[in-house]
Amino acid sequence: MKLRRSLAPLALVLFAAASQACSGPGMGPNGQSKLYDQTLAGQSKCSAKGNDRPFIIDWDATDQSSFQAQSQNDVVFVHYEGCQLKVLYGCRDDSVKGTFGSYKSIEWTSGGVETIDIHDEGELYAKLPLGALSLSGKVQGGEKLHMEYYVSGTRTATRDKIARGDLAKNPACATATHFVYQYNLGAFALASASSLKSEANGSYFGFGGGGTKSSGIAAEKKGGELGACTGAASKETDACKVPIRLALRPIVDGEGESASAAKAPETGAALSLAGQLKATNDAEKQAQEHVETAKQKKAAKDGKSCVAELDAHDKLDPRPGGMSTNPLAFTSATLRAECLMIAGDCESGKALFRKTYAARKGSDATATDKAADESAMANCQGGGAGKMSDRDQYIQAIDNLQVGALEAKKTPQFCQANLDTAMKFRKTVKPKDDTDWHVPKEALGPLTSIAPGCFARAGDCVTAYKVYVEIEELKV
Repeated sequence: MKLRRSLAPLALVLFAAASQACSGPGMGPNGQSKLYDQTLAGQSKCSAKGNDRPFIIDWDATDQSSFQAQSQNDVVFVHYEGCQLKVLYGCRDDSVKGTFGSYKSIEWTSGGVETIDIHDEGELYAKLPLGALSLSGKVQGGEKLHMEYYVSGTRTATRDKIARGDLAKNPACATATHFVYQYNLGAFALASASSLKSEANGSYFGFGGGGTKSSGIAAEKKGGELGACTGAASKETDACKVPIRLALRPIVDGEGESASAAKAPETGAALSLAGQLKATNDAEKQAQEHVETAKQKKAAKDGKSCVAELDAHDKLDPRPGGMSTNPLAFTSATLRAECLMIAGDCESGKALFRKTYAARKGSDATATDKAADESAMANCQGGGAGKMSDRDQYIQAIDNLQVGALEAKKTPQFCQANLDTAMKFRKTVKPKDDTDWHVPKEALGPLTSIAPGCFARAGDCVTAYKVYVEIEELKV
């Protein structure tokens, strides 16, 4: 992306953006024996085993928002023990998003409201383990519980399993017991009542407008708004798109699978098109399935898994002309190049991209470099020696600030990180020639607008003004 538009004045950017008692020996108040805790069910009532699809009914709006932010780019890891679940927000690689996997696009669903009724403590721990500690007093006190929920969509991880060895380098992952393989979006409401009767007219909580007012039930815990869940329209409203249930998978032992990030070989066999044939046998068809899966991984920004799928393709497909390491196999080679960038190996990705582009478009070095820069801006991650050049880091930071100022609201942290990078390289990275529109000739010129604009759109106008003043002073 180049500096492709006249930047709005700072003022316009700023303004536009801006406890319980006992009823008898050995008995609970509901007549439920305290010997329950000594039974097999009681001993295992807070075991994570068997409760791998918990509802997250105790999460407030902040918890839900934090979870959704984490899951935008990375698989979410948790410590799940007993009746408690803790999200490990530090278990990720901020420099290479999707290092441990990511989530595919939401698969939207349609259906009606589902219900859960709880009459005793055993059902409580079996059906709502994460809410059991806060709700057990009500059940022991003789209350019944009723929950209604609606699933509007589901997001699934790009990886079926994750091994302990994959997480070993990040201390924040040390206590991870599970990862969120899948989570449901929608809405739910839960309340207690002295008695529950089926409602012929529909929902207790107003789902689809069919709830009754005579039941006298008001939601004590809820996520989203059930009344906003109306079939196909559910995906259009945020009130029916909050996380309500997780599907957890345990971290498995072992070193994990390491995705190959090798540079494209230039052997005669790899570059030959003599073996390029139509996919007619089962092995070739199976190989093509790996390419399709790789495209899904790339779309989800899971670069390592994408490269691993292409490696699997290359092992199965006997046609050297179709291998993803062959620059003449334009589609699969370009896919591999971009996935290498996403996985954090920017230089290898750009090298393969250049070969592939030149093989298809010709040998114009200037056009090839521009195309490679475009791809790097969109895909490269993980700054540092051997990963992203100073130039790539700089032009990506400028582009990110533009997006944050003029297109999409980012966080103040995002703006600051990209501003720091732009300031770090502004004196050392220079345009290659007069046609190099990726690098501004006067670095402080665009930064005066796009850096404060990014903060302003993010809602941090104090820092926006401070940054504006600091950059203006550097011009003097």
